[in-house]
Amino acid sequence: MEPTINPMPPQQQPQQSDGSDINKFIVLQPGERILCQLKRHPFGLIGMYVSAGVIAAIILGAAVAVPTFLTGVSQQMKLAMVFGALILIALIMLYVYVGAYIYNGNRWIVTSDSITQIVQVGLFSKQTSQLSLANLEDVTVDQNGLLQSMFGFGTLRVESAGAHDKFLFPFCPNPSDNARKIIEAHEAYISNKPEETVTANRPLATTTQFNQPYQSPVGTPPNSGSQG
Repeated sequence: MEPTINPMPPQQQPQQSDGSDINKFIVLQPGERILCQLKRHPFGLIGMYVSAGVIAAIILGAAVAVPTFLTGVSQQMKLAMVFGALILIALIMLYVYVGAYIYNGNRWIVTSDSITQIVQVGLFSKQTSQLSLANLEDVTVDQNGLLQSMFGFGTLRVESAGAHDKFLFPFCPNPSDNARKIIEAHEAYISNKPEETVTANRPLATTTQFNQPYQSPVGTPPNSGSQG
């Protein structure tokens, strides 16, 4: 007799976002849905890549060029210098890999109930904290400078009623769009669960800093009564 496999209830079935397995980071409550996952913009890695490439080129160039200016250097010594340079370059590439892994390990997971912040502290260490949408009070977007506007990234902050509850996400891609998603998730939460929401009786505060004015989708933008 073949065993019978009972399907999981809909609220317990694994839910994916952006084609990645993120259920290992959070535990979904019954009825909770994953809305989006925020990963850091790759622009933040450019400086490390460029620096590593320049250092690797200098090391390899020195290992090849220096012996030509020295007299009495055997062929074995030249090969040893090139081999040593390749080892140093391999260590640099390993450092770049670890740095990129830690950088990309930082993310936010926005669900219909909360925001989960995963901070990759080291190669084998991470910190996870959660902020309920019920307590969400302020969403701030900072996008300053030509590079941030050109490449579409900035800093996204969310805060709760408690002064110590602040989530900061630098190098956030499309920060204004992601801020809007969080605000919409907050509004949907307080409309579905008003009895559990401590901020249900007042609009969500939003603060934005852009090179160009940004119209908040909820509430009244700061300094809306004055122009000039």
